[in-house]
Amino acid sequence: MSELLKGIRILDLSHVYFGPYTTMIMASMGAEVIKIEPPWGEMARLYPPLINGESSPFMFLNRNKIGMTLNLKSERAKKIFFELLEKSDVVVENFKRGTMEKLGLGHEVMRKMKPDIIYAALSGFGLDGPYRDRPSFAPIAEAMAGWMRLTGDIVDPEGPPIRPAEYHGDLDPALWAVIAILSALRHRDQTGEGQIVDVAQLDCMVIQTGIPISNYLATGKLAWQIWRDRPTSGIMFGIFRASDGYVYVAAEGGQVDRLKKIVGHDLENNEDLERWLSNKTVDFVVVALADADVPVAPVYQIDAVVEDPQIKARGMITEVEHPKAGRVRQPNFPLKSSVSPIVTRPAPMLGQHNDEILRDLLGYGDEAIAELRREGVIT
Repeated sequence: MSELLKGIRILDLSHVYFGPYTTMIMASMGAEVIKIEPPWGEMARLYPPLINGESSPFMFLNRNKIGMTLNLKSERAKKIFFELLEKSDVVVENFKRGTMEKLGLGHEVMRKMKPDIIYAALSGFGLDGPYRDRPSFAPIAEAMAGWMRLTGDIVDPEGPPIRPAEYHGDLDPALWAVIAILSALRHRDQTGEGQIVDVAQLDCMVIQTGIPISNYLATGKLAWQIWRDRPTSGIMFGIFRASDGYVYVAAEGGQVDRLKKIVGHDLENNEDLERWLSNKTVDFVVVALADADVPVAPVYQIDAVVEDPQIKARGMITEVEHPKAGRVRQPNFPLKSSVSPIVTRPAPMLGQHNDEILRDLLGYGDEAIAELRREGVIT
């Protein structure tokens, strides 16, 4: 068995969520990802909760990588970086625009040293446009792409916007970044040509909002207006309260007919279904509707998610042994392959693999490594 991306080396200069999630996905598929941090560590190492002093978010976002520290303001550190560059395929960074150029590590410099390098520039707004220099976090892209307003409109179009659960403005663009990098690798394999991959959070969140935006452009109506004016016959979607919790029912067409056989033929609308559900347990409703081939799901809290038998059967909770945090349970990689294993290793300690990378990959001796450590080039 061979890992999907075996032989691909990525220099990961990214931090927080967007970049690290991108490179974690690729590391899970077998790419060698060298996470390069400043000697003091990237900021996500401080994100709570801390397990024996190690950040749980950091351990999730940076598993399967090897860790190195480099003070890139030092000329000796830059020399080491360029030595690594010559042996690598991809560089990923999500600094504020202009930071890499100030460090002397911009794309033009890298391209001269490694013409076929794939340089993935991840940012809030991209490499051009009037907002290119603005800082950004996930909620900035979610706000500007309409997600907060769309989420609030589900509750009340006249009410306030609502921030969606989890940071889709980081995690969704990371998926697009993986697609872009893989495409650039394919192009390089065919042509020998490297390139800049420019992935902006706002761009990605606009296309993730593609259906309501397309509907507006076609009709001039906002999503809540289209939903309000939709035909209500032959469709029954929504969150419904049972006696001990909530379920989501999604029935249309023939599924509604099957639902009526269970509930009763007087089922005409969501209110009728709500009344039928009110004195029944979540388990009863889910089993009854699923047995009738009607789409239904319990509305879980996280503690129930991790105990669901389907999630367990699919191996979607994994356990890794971290050198400091101990045994850590995390969501597993979601893709399954009949021939390629998925890598599951703990996130690196700060600078954990400095000696290994310098000695085994770049050929530095012990004294040279000790000197770099004394000078503060590495930890």
